[in-house]
Amino acid sequence: GVSFRVSPPGYKLSWHCAPRRQYVIQMEGYIEIECGDGNKIVAGPGDVLLAEDFTGQGHTTKVVGNQNRVYVVVRLEEDDDMKW
Repeated sequence: GVSFRVSPPGYKLSWHCAPRRQYVIQMEGYIEIECGDGNKIVAGPGDVLLAEDFTGQGHTTKVVGNQNRVYVVVRLEEDDDMKW
């Protein structure tokens, strides 16, 4: 399935794991993602992330800047190899 979501500026999601294997496509706004090893990345419009950290500490997500974060989540089935 596919879902469209919006998060406001300043929104923070503490440590969590991905609920399933899924693509996250940034449409508007920017986020900072921190991984368990301390590595941080910033994702913005047009970036596509593959979330598949099911175990361990997971990651944090924070909306940065003064824009809403608009994004699309594409849930993947276990046997879905995304052949195009």
